[in-house]
Amino acid sequence: MDRPSDRMNRALAVATVCALLSACSTAATVPRGDAAYVVIPPAQALGADYRISSDDVLRIQVFHEPGLSLEDAQVTAAGVVRMPLIGDVPVAGLSAGEASDVIAGRLGERYLVSPQVTIFVKKAVGRRITVDGEVREPGLFPVDGRMSLLQAVALAKGPTRLARIKQIIVVRQTDGDRKAALFDLSAIRKGEAPDPEILPGDTVIVGLSRAKAILGGTLLALPAIGAGFVALDGGR
Repeated sequence: MDRPSDRMNRALAVATVCALLSACSTAATVPRGDAAYVVIPPAQALGADYRISSDDVLRIQVFHEPGLSLEDAQVTAAGVVRMPLIGDVPVAGLSAGEASDVIAGRLGERYLVSPQVTIFVKKAVGRRITVDGEVREPGLFPVDGRMSLLQAVALAKGPTRLARIKQIIVVRQTDGDRKAALFDLSAIRKGEAPDPEILPGDTVIVGLSRAKAILGGTLLALPAIGAGFVALDGGR
């Protein structure tokens, strides 16, 4: 049974989120509990396909065409890869399969009949997350494979001794909008709540007060979109 102090702490946390996002007047608050998992699904529920980023290094193989294949093709800051014959090809934001199709299409327009192209991401610079707030060693961390919220916090050497681990904000860029959700790390550790999937590009912030200090000046709360999440910045 909840103690009065526990209920008061939860109420204060919700009030702080409202103040952080300036969204109470529109009933838009950072989702928590079941609603948080609408924004940041549990790890076992999501299979993310990596999207190529600037500075990634690709192996591009054109079947039976070694002269057109590249072993270490670096994606430029403009998000393109330079290919023989066809020049610059935009690949940033595409999956490896989608980029393969684009290159094959360009080669097939003028140079090859039914070209087969395979792309392997050798160095995924874009696979990084930010862990900040009340953790021992905040910073940028690479993501190799799939990662959960517990693992992300562990990369930063765990929460500080006085960290508010019931107040973990995850911020994600989706379809041009920044969205946030609040999680209770203590409940996840106890197996009382699912461990959400953390994706490349996500920002994890431990402690609502730290989230306000880190993000406060850039946040613009909007009315809730759909069920259980808040859009931040509106893509601006």
